[in-house]
Amino acid sequence: MESVRDVESYSISYVSEKIGLQNVEGIVVNRAEDSVRKGLTNYPHTVNGFICAICVKGRAELKINFQKRLLEPNMLMVVLPGSMMEPIEISEDLHIDTIFFDLDFISKDSLSSNYLFFHEVRQIPCLRLNNEGFEIFRQHHTSISTHYHREESRSKTDILQFLLLALLAEVKDVYNTNGEQGQRYTRATELTVIFFDLLYRHHKEERSVSFYAQKMHLTSKYLTTIIRKQTGKSILVWINEAVIAQAKSLLKTTNLSVMEITDILNFTEPSLFCRFFKRYTSITPSAYRRN
Repeated sequence: MESVRDVESYSISYVSEKIGLQNVEGIVVNRAEDSVRKGLTNYPHTVNGFICAICVKGRAELKINFQKRLLEPNMLMVVLPGSMMEPIEISEDLHIDTIFFDLDFISKDSLSSNYLFFHEVRQIPCLRLNNEGFEIFRQHHTSISTHYHREESRSKTDILQFLLLALLAEVKDVYNTNGEQGQRYTRATELTVIFFDLLYRHHKEERSVSFYAQKMHLTSKYLTTIIRKQTGKSILVWINEAVIAQAKSLLKTTNLSVMEITDILNFTEPSLFCRFFKRYTSITPSAYRRN
């Protein structure tokens, strides 16, 4: 019997096998319109690769790093390795042209010193493209897909690597242009961005409002007020949702025991973790894993 990890790990090799795509180590590219929709999970999962996708048809509501995002036609979606993704509602006609690759597949130097780019992508993973931009990204996908699905050749990997570098350059240009044209952040918006950055990095081990407030050199009351005004939810709700999403991912994508997950999420004992999980999901961790 295969383990849960073998079946459900949302890695490049898993996606390639599940969707039935040609397996070129380190990269997977869809060809059929519905292949990405069929390959989406229905629970939170960590993305073990870099996703660059454009929505051609249909719509998808997703949580990316705990925040809801809407993907519609003419939109670009970029998801960084290690991000948490959870499909919420997917239309039956969804068509997303997707390139999913490991950063080790390309030259590491090509993405060195790109903290600001990664920071911007993490905060704004979905961008609307103008018609020209949309066609440019479709052409990139078509070119990469053509070489990905062609018969094996000695130069195939080299060609794909060069084409991916061109694609990444295009993505950076889009984000640079978006930043230049976008409105300047208010102080409240800036603090909200910093909070979600911290939540992304620390939600496994820290669940107290005071921790995030101290990290940001603010009072808990002030940070709570800012986050509620900016998002419509309290900071504690965001923290708990992040922990629950991580717990669901660990339950579905690993064979870790409840005890091990308790330790990873920094609960003092399994009974506390189980009560916390059931309070927010109305089901026990073991029942969620079985279902």
